[in-house]
Amino acid sequence: MDNTTDLPGNQSLDSTAMAGGVKQRNALIRRNAALTLWFIGFIALLVASVIVYMHPAPWPFDLQTTITLQHQQFPTWMITPLDWASSVDNVLPSLISYVAWFVGLSLIGVIAWRRGRSPIPWFVTAIFVSLVPGIMNALDGLIALIVARPRPSPQLIHVYMPVPVHSFPSGHVENDVVYYGFLLYLSLSKPVSQWRYRWLLIPFQLYAALNILLIGFSRVYEGSHWSTDVLGGYLSGALFLVLLIVLYRWSLDRMTTWYDKRQQEMSLVS
Repeated sequence: MDNTTDLPGNQSLDSTAMAGGVKQRNALIRRNAALTLWFIGFIALLVASVIVYMHPAPWPFDLQTTITLQHQQFPTWMITPLDWASSVDNVLPSLISYVAWFVGLSLIGVIAWRRGRSPIPWFVTAIFVSLVPGIMNALDGLIALIVARPRPSPQLIHVYMPVPVHSFPSGHVENDVVYYGFLLYLSLSKPVSQWRYRWLLIPFQLYAALNILLIGFSRVYEGSHWSTDVLGGYLSGALFLVLLIVLYRWSLDRMTTWYDKRQQEMSLVS
């Protein structure tokens, strides 16, 4: 009769392998769930676009929501943030912020490279903060061009500033969700969250979150969009934000691997 028992080391290895398998299975479940939700959201956006294309006139809910908001007597301390949320997201301020991020992060990358560190995280982040959101704004604009829903009419509501482009989905809302959402993601990612002075970022995180929340309210209050346009903007923005984060992580991993391999090859040659 065999009375041998497993050694403690073998038990430890089995436990480690089992824990690793559970983690991989949970990660796969989360990935599949996230992918399923993304496709559900994508289909919802397509269906909403078709419905708005077939019925471009404002729905009773749209009209009543705007009239109700515009008849409210909001104090100045509430109106100012609403005006700011829309103004800072116009084309020129957005372009300035994109250029500032690209130049600033690229310069930090150059400094890191000169000091013997990898510049890849800075260069990749510069591209994804400044250039990719612009591409996604263009995709959102393409959806608006295809749906071709007219902007709110001054004959129905008060329009603070007429805009000569189409209305669904809201480009301001989509841009805020993608741009500020991505900055929030970066501020909560592992390298930044472990930063010694990360508490300095709290005011900027609150600012980003408030802009995302206020922009939809602002666009309806100013008569620039109907409420369904805003909802469509939040949906398209969320879909683009998830896509942006996935592409960013994939690109960062690939570029980091390439750079490390290149550095190793250069060290062997020298």
